Amino acid sequence: MMANECFFRENFHMSKENFDLLFNLVKDELVPKRNTRPKDALPPKLKLALVIEFLACGDLQRHIASCYRVSKQYTGIIIDLVCEAICRALKPTVPEHSESMFLNVANGFNRKWNFPNCIGAIDGKHVAIKAPPKSGSIFYNYKGFHSLSLLAICDASYKFTYLDIGAYGSEGDCSFFRNSKFGSDVLNDRLCFPDNATVNGVKLPFCFVADDAFPLCKRIMKPYSGKNLSDEEIIFNYRLSRARRCIENAFGILCVKWACLKKLMFCNPDRAQRIIVACCLLHNFLIQQCSVTYCPPSYIDRIDNHGNLIEGEWRNRILDSQSSLYHTSFSVNAGRSTDYAKYVRNTLKVYVNSEIGSVPWQRRAAFIE
Repeated sequence: MMANECFFRENFHMSKENFDLLFNLVKDELVPKRNTRPKDALPPKLKLALVIEFLACGDLQRHIASCYRVSKQYTGIIIDLVCEAICRALKPTVPEHSESMFLNVANGFNRKWNFPNCIGAIDGKHVAIKAPPKSGSIFYNYKGFHSLSLLAICDASYKFTYLDIGAYGSEGDCSFFRNSKFGSDVLNDRLCFPDNATVNGVKLPFCFVADDAFPLCKRIMKPYSGKNLSDEEIIFNYRLSRARRCIENAFGILCVKWACLKKLMFCNPDRAQRIIVACCLLHNFLIQQCSVTYCPPSYIDRIDNHGNLIEGEWRNRILDSQSSLYHTSFSVNAGRSTDYAKYVRNTLKVYVNSEIGSVPWQRRAAFIE
């Protein structure tokens, strides 16, 4: 392993202490059950190092294999083994949905981003993969390349609170959300949501914030669309976009830190799914263990004391390629909105424009004055 801490962080995107902590969580699954060639065996710690470097640098599998002096075929086996071990060990970093969890997330959004009753920011992306043999157009998305769909929700600190990975790229619009169990539970109000909370004297439900790819409903708020919006609607859109930037930043940080997601994955869909899940869980693990070093304040979008947006450094490291995870999103096909959802959105609009719910810089930040 590398002696220099700086070089170690560049290669693995984590400190030696966190690498050792991760190794202790997965080492039992990396030891071979039977070893007939002990002199040629790859040590468990080296297996973990190989895969973490592969995920972090985004290099081709054969290049990583040559660096560690193992065959390309055996490298694929190691990647599957280690990613599965990481997924099992770090699964608890994605919290189980509960009333208390939703309330904690809502408190974070209210405190950091001044948006009430928000229990997460939701969005979807496409991860580019090589077309599997005889797959036809099943993985072919509207952007013009083959992919797996990734649906995620994050909290106010850019930590993922829900992940759904592996749907065909051709499903990568709102139908993916509607057809998933989670989407069905959200649309039919079957999750353990907290009781409605009072906002500006009115009881309102807790909800996720999203963009136009998702339906406006009781549990999902999205911006007003169309031209000739009123000043109040523009300000509401600005305030909602501040909260929704959390998932945009979460995907951006994920894509930059785990560079394998930036490029086309030359592997079968099952391995690609394991890699994506492992990257998302490593993201949560490192935010939980060392958010200051993994995601320093200058790295993420932030608002200064005058309400001006300062874009995070991660944006300078995103590839221009349209197949990069960050540059993809779900197509707009949201369907009709419910009347109650419109009432909730209008009530929130009144609140963020009221004396008690407004922030001093919002009119200037929304380019109204």
